[in-house]
Amino acid sequence: MSIGVAIIGSGIFAREEHLPVARASPDFALKAIYSRSLQSAQNLASGVEGVDLYSEDAGAGRSYADLLAREDVQAVIIALPILAQPEYIKQALSAGKHVLSEKPIAKDLATAQELLQWYTANIDTSKTLWAVAENYRYLAKFIRTAEEVRRLGGVKNFRVSVRSLIKTDFKYYKTEWRRTPAHQGGFVLDGGIHLVAGLRLILGEQEALASVSAQSSLLQEYLAPVDTVDAVAQTKSGASGAITMSYGSAFNDFVFEFDCAQGAVTLNFDRVTVNGEDFEVPFEGRGVNHEVAGFAASIRDGAVQALLRPEQALADLEVMEGIFTSNGARVELRLQ
Repeated sequence: MSIGVAIIGSGIFAREEHLPVARASPDFALKAIYSRSLQSAQNLASGVEGVDLYSEDAGAGRSYADLLAREDVQAVIIALPILAQPEYIKQALSAGKHVLSEKPIAKDLATAQELLQWYTANIDTSKTLWAVAENYRYLAKFIRTAEEVRRLGGVKNFRVSVRSLIKTDFKYYKTEWRRTPAHQGGFVLDGGIHLVAGLRLILGEQEALASVSAQSSLLQEYLAPVDTVDAVAQTKSGASGAITMSYGSAFNDFVFEFDCAQGAVTLNFDRVTVNGEDFEVPFEGRGVNHEVAGFAASIRDGAVQALLRPEQALADLEVMEGIFTSNGARVELRLQ
């Protein structure tokens, strides 16, 4: 039997990914959409039949609380601005709904840890599940790179360089909460946390990050407070690496390099190179279908799958916050 699900939020990612994935899923039946305004809910639901709309300005019986009171809705997918998400997550979990919330887990480590502590203290975690979405953990190119790094073993050194330029006409820049961010790191948090998740997936538990030291800068004034970070990192095994992430750069690259005990592995955009041999990894989507399927499997199995656990998202955020707060000093990582 399909699991009744509602989408909470009506932004770009909800429109491009969550809505089509939820509608196509053999595991879920889309029952409702909530947005903070009825107009935005209607915009998301345009052309979609049989879905009820909720918002705070939709009138009696159509609030978020009313949606959460529905017995035919067992789960929600929450994709709201970073600062808004924690309260919506709490309300859904308190109503007994399984939650898949978008990354990052929260705006900062303190808020994320408080939220996770609240969840374990107030919710029966064996009956009401909370998962955090990170689609980069499901991308084929990162999975293939991780497999090759494991095969060659013993990471000795690594380099990550992902740089591009977000222009003022970019669709995500046009969203108000991203254009004038109230969260740390601006676009570097919103986009860079994907890259950290991918790096952590490739390194794995054996080569987990142990410390970071970084400097931040602003290359484009309209991307304040920060659009570029340059970091050095060390793993628990002692391997060192460099991490550059920029959304205000004149350069355009997407490179993950690993010097391993038995050779080298490079991910360059969609191409994986292992000891000089190239493998093109076909683009098969942004991974949201796989993470939503993982969410459904978690509900059916009664336990959140490893890649979706909030602790994974917490570890991603710890790295990002370490980078933002370092100011050149070494920051020890405790949650990896």
